[in-house]
Amino acid sequence: MYVFDTDRLMRIAKERAEEFRNAQPYPHIVIDDFLPGDAARRLASVFPGPDDNVAWDHYAAPGLEVKLGCGDETKFPPAIRTAVRDMNCAAFVLWLEKMTGIPHLLVDHHLLGGGMHLTRLGGLLGIHSDFNWHVQLHAHRRLNLLVYLTPDWRPEYGGELELWNTEGTQLVRTVEPLFNRAVLFTTRSDTFHGHPKPWAAPNGINRQSIALYYYTADRPAEEQRPAHNTLYKGYNA
Repeated sequence: MYVFDTDRLMRIAKERAEEFRNAQPYPHIVIDDFLPGDAARRLASVFPGPDDNVAWDHYAAPGLEVKLGCGDETKFPPAIRTAVRDMNCAAFVLWLEKMTGIPHLLVDHHLLGGGMHLTRLGGLLGIHSDFNWHVQLHAHRRLNLLVYLTPDWRPEYGGELELWNTEGTQLVRTVEPLFNRAVLFTTRSDTFHGHPKPWAAPNGINRQSIALYYYTADRPAEEQRPAHNTLYKGYNA
């Protein structure tokens, strides 16, 4: 019925919720074979290229952020649009709440900063913490979900996700962007992450992912900070 297997995800939540909540440097989980294989392959096969007419936003801040993004679902291929809507539906949000222990999650139909992400040769994303407040929703950003859709990733391609400590001073975990791997992690003002190792695959092989973010109307007092945009280590944090 959905792009995901509801029963499997609920089993994962039951078996691995404690792993998520106790993970270091901050709560996160890595889930391989996240979507049914045929669904993941279909999404990868229709993922737009850098020259396709999908109204890509170009992020070009050397050393900080060099990538393409599109959050306009009217430009998505139908299969990707359906997948994004599925991962914003009530059944998926229920899974997120069971996995993370964060209640009353809100989805972002605006896809602010999310949607389709594509990194070409030389692209990167510096270590940063994400914006913490959604002006249109009037809500706190609480979770990031990344689903990697580059078939046959190889170590020489680079582009690994790095999770750093909450001071932003030390790498704690490296996550390879394997095909159909998902990473779910909490979003706070001190959850530093990025993929600073530039993408080095041959031309025509791009780092493809779907990024979705989830929110709440409130958040724990100890996590609250004044509203801010993305904070890059070594630049503005």
